[in-house]
Formats: sequence, structure tokens, C-alpha cells
Amino acid sequence: MNPENTLCVTSADSIRMCQTGAIVQDSQRADLSQQVTGFFQGILNTKNWPARWYCGEWTDFHGWLYIISDLLIWGAYFLIPIFLMKVVLKRRDFPFPNTIWLFVAFIILCGTTHFIDALIFWIPVYRLSALVRFLTAAVSVTTVYYLFKIFPSILSIRSVSDLQKEIDERNIVEEKLAASEYLLTAAGQVGRLGGWEYDISTKAFNWTITSGEIFETDEKAIKKEQDLLRFFNESDQMIIKLALLNTPETKVSWDYELQLNTESQQKWVRFSGNPLFDRNNEVTKVRGVIMDIDRYKTAELNLIKSIDQMAQQNSQLKNFTHILSHNLRNHSSNISSLTTFVDESHLEETNLAVFQRIKAVSGHLNNTLDDLSQLIKIRESRLESEELDIVLVTNKVLSVLSESLNETGATVDLKYDLKTVMFPQIYLESILMNLISNGIKYKKDDEPAHITLKFYLNGDGVKELKYIDKGKGINLDLHADKVFGLYKTFHKHKDAHGVGLFLIKNQIESHGGRIQVFSKVGQGTTFKITFNEYA
Repeated sequence: MNPENTLCVTSADSIRMCQTGAIVQDSQRADLSQQVTGFFQGILNTKNWPARWYCGEWTDFHGWLYIISDLLIWGAYFLIPIFLMKVVLKRRDFPFPNTIWLFVAFIILCGTTHFIDALIFWIPVYRLSALVRFLTAAVSVTTVYYLFKIFPSILSIRSVSDLQKEIDERNIVEEKLAASEYLLTAAGQVGRLGGWEYDISTKAFNWTITSGEIFETDEKAIKKEQDLLRFFNESDQMIIKLALLNTPETKVSWDYELQLNTESQQKWVRFSGNPLFDRNNEVTKVRGVIMDIDRYKTAELNLIKSIDQMAQQNSQLKNFTHILSHNLRNHSSNISSLTTFVDESHLEETNLAVFQRIKAVSGHLNNTLDDLSQLIKIRESRLESEELDIVLVTNKVLSVLSESLNETGATVDLKYDLKTVMFPQIYLESILMNLISNGIKYKKDDEPAHITLKFYLNGDGVKELKYIDKGKGINLDLHADKVFGLYKTFHKHKDAHGVGLFLIKNQIESHGGRIQVFSKVGQGTTFKITFNEYA
């Protein structure tokens, strides 16, 4: 602006107009209340002040630099709040929205002060400027106070790195959940296992995809109880109804095997439910699984049927063996009795030889029937185990065999680490009797029998009895599958019948035990008996 065009044509005039306050006006003598009233009544009154261009020595450059700077600040101060307001309005989850609104007001008022400063160059609204500055000061102080209150909360806001870390962790968890969900879905499809949920309040069902595959329908179509019940027969419908009805009261789980009727087939399913509780321990939902068990249930029913048939056949076979054994024994006894009535001294030499053969065959037949009878008793009846002192039982057997031991010079060494065993006494005596007798029978021809008996705990903590001799041994390459067979002998001996080992094996296995044989020709034989005391 050109100073020649101004009202302040001289520096003296400018100084005089800017220092009018040196002359005390009537308004300045008024009391405070009159001053306040006068202030607001003349808020836009400019007659007592000169425009800023007319006060002081302003050059065009100085004045317009001041004005343009104020206007640019005012423009920026009005644009910034627009962006802040858009953030608050569009991001409802933005933290501390009240703080943003305080900043909006603070920045707008600050910008207004700059605008009024530029306006005063032409319109000297100093009273309005003072009021706006006061409002700016009030909002500023309020903003500072509010910032002071929320400062700890601001410090607790997670940093960008913390948020990024949480995002990374969530991504990892989501990947694991996706993998788990895939595996669970795949397992459900392979195992034909589906899940379901029943809402007590809405009476509505939700089913997994695999459940729909089991029903052979869209799982979303089974929403209500009647939608579900149509797949079951009347008796099973009642079971399901009562289960769903009673769960909120009983608060217990349930598990049923039912027959499901689809459009193409009838199959067995396992239908189970578990109550879901709220904070008041009230049942709000029932969750469970439905599993296609048709293959297993059908196999189970067939197995039960087969077992029943086998039991019936076994019963018939037992009756047959008893009848056969009884009838054969009668005939055998009759033949044996008849042979006693014959006076062999009156028979011719040829007839005598034939008769003696008949007599021998009759005796062998009686012995065979006795062996079969004993075997049948072992198979049919199971003696109860008792706690035995194995040393006492062994000594009892050795006393019975003492004559044979003395005649042959045989020795028996006992190496027992344990004292007791749970087993039927008659069976244990029979086992020891047969093993030691075999050791005496099948000793080497040129030396007496030497037998060792060991009783100990094996590596699994199970009791074992080991029999060891230095006799003739058995060729297991040829006879491994025949060692415990009935009437199987591997050496010539007048008292060999091939029954002892067969009976031993049956006696041991009847109580869940096991017997093993280890042998080499000319080096002796070892039998290892593993007891099952919990059978």
C-alpha cells in the first residue's frame, strides 16, 4: 500500500492515532460491569481504533508478508480439522475421539485468530479478536487438561511394531487353525465322524458337512427336531426325543447306537451328546457327534452270531465227545473184561499169539481213552489258581521221583530267586513231574541226567520257570511244530507215550501262560514257562 494514499500521511499522525489511549476516554472511566457490557455491545464496533495499515510504518512488503502468512496459516488450520473430523467419523474405533474433537476446536480457533489478524489490516475488530483469543485460550487449557488425564492411556497404546508382532502371531495361529481344521475335516471324512449342535432356546440344529454326508442330504436342511427324527424308526425317535428333552435337567452326557434310514440304505450310527453350560451352570446347548459305525456294528453282530453258533457247535461237540468217550470206554472195558475170562493155557500157540495181541490192543485202547478223558477235563474245567510255595511243590515231586533219581544217578539243581507263584497245584505238580521224568528218560546213554530248574522274574517283571537238561536233545529243524503234539515222540523208549508235553502245554495255556522249547541234538533241551498270574 502506498503511504500517500493513507489517512496517516505523516509519522506524527500515525503516532497520534495509535496513542489515543493516552487520552482517557469516558468508557475507560466506567466500572468493570459497564466495561463488560460495553465490550459485548460493541463487539464489532471499529470507530475507536484505526486499521492496522494506518498504525505504524508498514511497507507493502512487510504488510502483505504478514497478511499472506496469516491467511496461509488460517487456511491450513481449517483444512487440518477437516481431515481429523473425517478420521473420527469414519473410524468409529479410533482411540480417544474426544481428544480429536478438542484439537479440532483448538486448531479452528487458532486459525480464526490468524484470520482476524489479517482482517484487522482493514477492519480493526480488536474486541472480536480478544474474544476469539480468549476462547482459544479456554479450549487450549481444556485440551491440556484432557491430555494430562489420558496421558497414561496414551502411553499404554501398543506401538506399530507391537501391532505387527501381534498380526504375525495371529497369522501363524490362523495358519495352524486352518491346518487343524483341514486335518479335523479330513479325519471326520475318513472316520465318517460328524459334529452337531442343538440350541435349547431356539430348538435349532447345526451340523457339519460330514454329518450331512452321513445323512446323505444337505446338512442345512436338518434344522428342527422333526427334520432329524424322520431319519429314524419310531423306537429310536423316542430315545432321541427323551435325550434332548432331559439333558437340560439331568445335565449328563448320553451315547446311543441307532439305526439311521437314508434314501438309499439303512445303517448303524453312534449318536452322542454333551451338555454345554453357561456361567449360571444352566444348559444352553447340546453338542455331540454322529458317527457312521455300520461296518463295525455289522461286523460285531456277525461276530456275535458266529460266536453263538460256535458256542452251540462246541456244546454239541462236547456232548458228542462225552457220548463217544463213554461208549468207547464201555466197549473197551467190556473187551478188557472179556480177556480176563480166557484161560490162556488152553489156547493153541497160534490162537494164543492172536489173543495176546488183542489183549495188548485193548490195554492201549484203555490208556488212550484215559489220556483223552484227562485232556477233556483240562479243556472243560479251569482250576482256580492259588498261591504256591514252589520250593515245597518241587520237593514233593522230587520225593515221588526219588527212586528213579537214585537208580539213574540223576541230579536236580534248584536255583529259585522267588518263592511263590499263583497257579493250580495239581497242574504245577504235573508239569514238574513230566519235565523231570522226561529228563531222566532221555538222558545221554553214557552219563546220568543233570537237570537245572530256575525260577525268576524276566525283563518284563513276569515270573518264569526254566527247565534245563544235558540230555539227547530234539532236532527242532525237523520237529519244531510237533514237540507239543499228542502222541509225538522223538526218541525210542519203552515208557514214551507222547502225552506229557501235550498235557503240559494245555495246562499252562489254560491259565494264560506260555511254554517255549530250545534244543539241539546231543546238547540238551530247555523249556521256558512264562506264568500269567493275572489270568
